Parts: sequence; C-alpha cells; structure tokens
Amino acid sequence: MNKKNMQDIKRQLNARAVRPFARSLPWPYSGMINDLISAIQTGSNFLAALGLTAYTEVCGRQIIHNGDENKNYEICYNSFLEYMGLQEVLKWKITYKGKRKSIKNAIRNGLVHEYFLKVDSGAVAMISTISEANRLGFLQKKDSELIMVVVPYFRLFCEALRKAKKENRLKWSSK
Repeated sequence: MNKKNMQDIKRQLNARAVRPFARSLPWPYSGMINDLISAIQTGSNFLAALGLTAYTEVCGRQIIHNGDENKNYEICYNSFLEYMGLQEVLKWKITYKGKRKSIKNAIRNGLVHEYFLKVDSGAVAMISTISEANRLGFLQKKDSELIMVVVPYFRLFCEALRKAKKENRLKWSSK
C-alpha cells in the first residue's frame, strides 16, 4: 500500500470518532474494536479481516445466543451477520472448486485454515469506491469470486455493537 492509499484508509476509518465508542464498551468488546483499529491503521488487511471474522462468530454466540456453547459455529456467525444487516450476503451463492460454500466457510474458514478466502478468485481489500462493497463489506461479481472489504465491514460491525449496547445485549458468558 502506498502512502496515498494509507491516507485514504485512515480517513475512511476515522479512528478519532471510533475510539471513544470503543472506550464506552465493556471488555472484551472494547478490545476487539481497538485491536481492529490498530490492524487497519497499519495496513494489515488480512489480520483485520481475520479479526473481523473471528469476532463476528464470537459476537453471534455472545450477543445473539447469550453465550450458548452448544450453538453451532455457523449459526453464531450467520446470526451476527444478520444482526449487522447482511441478510443479502447470506443469500449469495458462493462456490469453490465447483462446490457450494457458505459465507462462513468461504471467509472465516478460508482465512483461518488457508490464509486465503475459499473461493476460486478472492481478495481482501481495505476500502473500495464500489457502492455494494461499502454497503455490505463484501463484493461478489460471480459465484466463485468474493472480496471482503475491511473498512466498510468494520463500520457495520461497530454499528451492530452500538445497537447491541443500546439494547443492553453486551454481556459476556464464559464457561
């Protein structure tokens, strides 16, 4: 990433506006936001994407399913995507090597287990000028192509936490 790209990323991230919100959240949600800000500000696109997908799953478990350890990982992930307003993304047909994949499998499992998205043509971008990418945090051109766009996804993630805070759902249940 060149200096101009990093300036655009930092401008769109607007960490000065996000950090006070992060400080208003209970731990570990505040830590999630601060970790993500640090990754984004340093241009660590894959690290930020990995954090976002892991946090999406755990927030689904904690916020939507009240920490229920018996809930399936995919249900937790998808539940938080829905809570973030990404029902459209859950309906996408995604393929990898000719086989159908869920969004969780393509994004989360791909990043965790293979470092790359589990699609034939995938990428992680920080920002985009395409409206779909800014509205959904993802861009899909064909079933086998998927791009995760970190900064818009981060904004949607923060908005979901803001909503959860307002609804008094930011509790943490541990074993």
